[in-house]
Amino acid sequence: MTDVELDITKIIGGGRGMAHHQDQVWMVSGALPGEHIRAELRTRRKGIMEATTVEVLQAPHPARESSPCPRSDTCGGCDWPHIRPDAGAALKADVAAEAARSQPELSRLLRGAPVTASPLEYRLRARLHWDPERRLLGFYGHRTNTVESISECRILSPRLLKTLPSLAAALAGSCPLPADVEWLESIDGKQAVVGLRRVQRGNQLLPEHVPGADVFTDGPNGFHILEDSGALTRVWGRDHVRMDLPVSLEVPIGAFFQGNRHLAPWLFERITALVGPEPTPTWDLHAGVGFLAAAAWHASPRQLVMAETSRASGRAAQRNLPDASVVFGLSAEDLLKKSGRLPTDALAIADPPRAGMSTDLRRRLAGWHPERILMLACDPATWARDTADLLSKGYQLVHLELIDLFPSTHHVEVLSVLETSG
Repeated sequence: MTDVELDITKIIGGGRGMAHHQDQVWMVSGALPGEHIRAELRTRRKGIMEATTVEVLQAPHPARESSPCPRSDTCGGCDWPHIRPDAGAALKADVAAEAARSQPELSRLLRGAPVTASPLEYRLRARLHWDPERRLLGFYGHRTNTVESISECRILSPRLLKTLPSLAAALAGSCPLPADVEWLESIDGKQAVVGLRRVQRGNQLLPEHVPGADVFTDGPNGFHILEDSGALTRVWGRDHVRMDLPVSLEVPIGAFFQGNRHLAPWLFERITALVGPEPTPTWDLHAGVGFLAAAAWHASPRQLVMAETSRASGRAAQRNLPDASVVFGLSAEDLLKKSGRLPTDALAIADPPRAGMSTDLRRRLAGWHPERILMLACDPATWARDTADLLSKGYQLVHLELIDLFPSTHHVEVLSVLETSG
């Protein structure tokens, strides 16, 4: 099929534009509502035509970026390089609403929810890819495993962008194997550590594959190997950074942490305000290194129980909040199963993965019935599913907002509070 002209009617849950043409549904990357475009077909999937915008022919959307990143045609680091960063946050309410369309009332609320935006150059964490044959360090290309080089980037932190040339040169001298390169830096950019992770089974990364500290003039403060098991093989230097927040947090390389250096302090204070000053017993069901729990502790010291499946993150959480009870290596479901009778005058904090809460976790939460549930969800569709289920079991939605932690992408976080209705 040759290129086709399409009229884009709306933006959908995955951040692409939707059009209808010859009784077929088209999902078009790089397209925005109201635009008349020329699109190139990429794939057909279950009756859906997936395409890429080639040219905007008429009615460019007001949010369209007139000067996108020069690498945006090939680099897959962002999926919204065609949208002006200052205008992208407003579109995310529409993306969230479309993702949640199976729950019409929650979809309506999402469309009208306030959105907190972020400046660019935001990434505290980044996963790049090393191609030893081409000596390239960068993001994968769109829907490929081909590494695209980065000469400039509007989402990476200034420190990482400055370090990239020397980091690539150092890997060229030490690492003959393809690898993922995980970067983690502190909020102020003064500390940075790197982890090297294998990408092909059968390839074993060794300490000698890690560049030495002496090859950098202004490089990271530590460099290690991240094993498939989640364990760390120490090579040299620091294995963590410290986030300067009202409760200082140690974050090891390889651990999850909110990735936006501009909004992490704001989010900490936002959670503190939503939790409130009452020292309500609090269970953090997806604790990580303790970011959300620390914000609750900052609101007022309290009984604090935290569950974290990653042992490295759980140990960091214990160091970060020594007065808390941290159960690591145990899922939220298993924690609730083993906890016996729990107080209902309690706060449950949930920061579930993109797949959302499991059916079992929702069932156990409803059976426990804590008086408040604070949820930070990274996927509006699974947030809507989980929230609708809890609303049907005696909760009401009392707070809802969106947070643009990932500018230049379609991703948006949903922050909500549920309370018992009776």
